[in-house]
Amino acid sequence: MRRAAGRVPALCAAAGLALTAALLSGCELGGGSSPAKGSPKGSAPAPRPSGPLTKEARAMLGTHARIEVKQVERHADRSVLRLHLTNLNGSPSQFSFGTSLASAAFAELHFKLVDPVGRRIYHPLVDEGGKGRMVGSVTRTYYAHPGVRYETVVHFPPLPEDVRAVTLITPSTAGEFTGVPVVEGRGGTGPEAPVTEASVTPPRGSTVALPVHTQNGQAPHRVNDLYGVASGEVKTTSTTRSEQRIGLRADVLFDFDKATLTPRAKAVLDDVAAQTRAEADPSRPPIVITGHTDGKGAPAYNMPLSQQRAAAVLKELQARLGTAYRYRAEGKGEKLPVAKEGGADDEKARAKNRRVEISYQIKQERAETGTGTATGPVSPALAPGRPAAFRPTDGRKVAGSTIEFQLWGRPAKRRIDVRPFYRDGAYLVAVFDITNLGPGDLNIVDGYSDGGVGKFGAFTVTDPTSRITYEGVSIGAPTDAQGGRNIDRLDPGWATFLEKPSTTNRGFFYVPAPPSNVTSVTFNAGGFGKFHNVPVQ
Repeated sequence: MRRAAGRVPALCAAAGLALTAALLSGCELGGGSSPAKGSPKGSAPAPRPSGPLTKEARAMLGTHARIEVKQVERHADRSVLRLHLTNLNGSPSQFSFGTSLASAAFAELHFKLVDPVGRRIYHPLVDEGGKGRMVGSVTRTYYAHPGVRYETVVHFPPLPEDVRAVTLITPSTAGEFTGVPVVEGRGGTGPEAPVTEASVTPPRGSTVALPVHTQNGQAPHRVNDLYGVASGEVKTTSTTRSEQRIGLRADVLFDFDKATLTPRAKAVLDDVAAQTRAEADPSRPPIVITGHTDGKGAPAYNMPLSQQRAAAVLKELQARLGTAYRYRAEGKGEKLPVAKEGGADDEKARAKNRRVEISYQIKQERAETGTGTATGPVSPALAPGRPAAFRPTDGRKVAGSTIEFQLWGRPAKRRIDVRPFYRDGAYLVAVFDITNLGPGDLNIVDGYSDGGVGKFGAFTVTDPTSRITYEGVSIGAPTDAQGGRNIDRLDPGWATFLEKPSTTNRGFFYVPAPPSNVTSVTFNAGGFGKFHNVPVQ
């Protein structure tokens, strides 16, 4: 298992906290309520908030804090996030929102900005001339006095001019802040309040600024595309802001060890051709058809088979799409698997790896979004919705279950309470609470992942009508050039959670949004079961 290049290692993988098969197998559970009517995608812009976006949270080292997010300012060479942190503990406590003392890899432990319409995530600037410090306020190893508002600034790469609202992902139990306004910067990029040192005790109720690290070297821009993956019976699609990749199951297209298309394959390719005609940009060629095999058999056999299969698909697509497009066929043999073979689900993994992928650049157009103009895909199926408004609360419980299992040979008990899901741009956000019912502590870092993928990688969402299943959104490509898995997902990331019995943590993760007419979905919550009719707001 690998991360994409430059990603921070799995810090807690050694903890070995993957739940037992009983937890991750998933039993069929009813639950939820009648679906609520969801707002059609793109029906209205997110209203601009009249004041700071406020949530209470626990940060690293257990600090109980209030987070007040003001705005993101767009400057010529950077974006500046402005917020206030208030210590709600009864005594001075150490703030630990990320780190200002590490390399770029540790930006994972800090605040991040998500453009849910443009399908991108922005990481803080790291000063290469300042011992790897984050540019902006020092939010680690700083003692905050209770009742004092500490102004905090974090510097990011510049946002595109058409972005009017972003989602802030915090390294805390507060999770995401949707609907953060983006405004034009009119002043400097530093704090507005007077800077105070840790040795000074400001009066309760005052507003001061944390010390700031000013950039004195290069600070490379770290921006990742977000990848959304949706899987059906015949195909799996991976979508970014500019590229669509359609993976067709080879077992549907070809008989075993053959490169001749089956009768069923031609109907499948009719649908793919129609989709490609609607979405592919002929001015940005080529359409690339890539054949893949599983790992069984010798490379000398697998490579030509994958090439022959790609060529067969190219011929059929060209017959349907004509000469308006350029095409290229290639074979990769067994070199780029999407699933790990050799485990308990070996045959299932091999079936996933036997595939033909069709990739192309998506046609783009500029359109009014209600919060400005934005560049987006022409196809209605790919068009993102509007950024979500700020959501200070998650709404009523709609489903839930309690499970008991063995963890490291000891009994454990957990409860999940599902809240309504909601749309944020091109994505659907799954929201739920997990309560530790004891008897031991809970470390939520790895317990609900799928082989270390994301915090909740074992969880997915299914559209019950189309039966398409949506996986957690990947930060960067789901697999690298060597076929290794990228474990980072758009979820709480490296946030620290409460662990003691009787404590509750709020969980969330992003998946690609189903069509705008979908008003309820099935939540596949691993060993907690399946929850039907979860409302989509």
